[in-house]
Amino acid sequence: MSSGTSRPSGYRLEDPARTGGGPSRAAGGPRRPSNPSWIKVIGTTVRLWLRRKVLRVPDSERIRTRHFGRVAAVLTAVVVVAGGALAITLSVHTHAHGGHRQPVGTTLKPVSGRAAAQAAAAAAAQANGSAAALWLAAQVDHNLVIGCDPATCASILAAGYPTGGQVVLQPGAQLPGPGSLIVATAAVRAEYGPRLDSVAPAVIASFGTGAQAVQVEVVVRGGQQAYGRAVRKALTARRRAGHSLLQRHNVQARGATRTDLGSGHVDPRLMTVLRRLAARYPVHLVHFGDSGPQAGQDMPFRLAEVAVPSPRRGHRGASDLHGMEKLLKSQPRAYRAQLVQKRLADGMRVLEIKFVAPSPV
Repeated sequence: MSSGTSRPSGYRLEDPARTGGGPSRAAGGPRRPSNPSWIKVIGTTVRLWLRRKVLRVPDSERIRTRHFGRVAAVLTAVVVVAGGALAITLSVHTHAHGGHRQPVGTTLKPVSGRAAAQAAAAAAAQANGSAAALWLAAQVDHNLVIGCDPATCASILAAGYPTGGQVVLQPGAQLPGPGSLIVATAAVRAEYGPRLDSVAPAVIASFGTGAQAVQVEVVVRGGQQAYGRAVRKALTARRRAGHSLLQRHNVQARGATRTDLGSGHVDPRLMTVLRRLAARYPVHLVHFGDSGPQAGQDMPFRLAEVAVPSPRRGHRGASDLHGMEKLLKSQPRAYRAQLVQKRLADGMRVLEIKFVAPSPV
């Protein structure tokens, strides 16, 4: 082949890897210009579009500074539209996946509804048991026998209740006798079943609701029927004593306080010491309370607040308060109450008289 003959087009046997339709470049031949990249093509297209459509500058004219305001406005609009589209896309994606986005690099472990419910129930039961333990240590006579499951007994001891009268209700253990308390947790109810309700029908405090509730119950002699008869008899006696106390000229009570006293809703120990106070001092009753959280309807109030006027010229309020405390502290042990002095906003002083649980039936 002479040097003046043109090279054939098409595939070359000595260059079998070539798949293009054009001729290959021989060694030492002129380099043909390569096709521009897509990035360069796109950039050129955008530049020409901005020049001709946005800036409206002819190709022969030079772009000046005053033209850049239009560019900035257009770019801002583009960014806003793109951001809105991205937000809508993410919102749709999040909604399609249940409203939760998983952080990058983390793996969510599936938790069954049953496991979550069991964990919540266990936490509620523990909280109710702790509340019951604190209440028992602060409100209950420390000479009583208390029956409880091992975990609850440990909580009661940690709260400050003495150790002497504890009875741990392990499987097969006998329930304590009349006059004792039982802390009825889910474990205790499962162990003793209906028998527990028959021997301990009096609920003096309850914490929580449902299967995780913890109730403090009193064991009574004779079961539910005997307890029902005793409650009715005690209510009649308390009503009679309350009406008798209200008839004394130096006993004052108004509103709900007067109603509680006349309805028999006051602990008989309270009425006894109030009657003894009224024999020497004017008694201004301002409040009854503390029958125990969520206690049974037949549980009476164990706390009374007696107001003592502030000492004025010619008035012996200070000596009355001192004399009341001295009289109450000298009572027999069964009628010896916890005493706390308080001062109201108007200067009136209040003597709080409180007896430990449970109230006698």
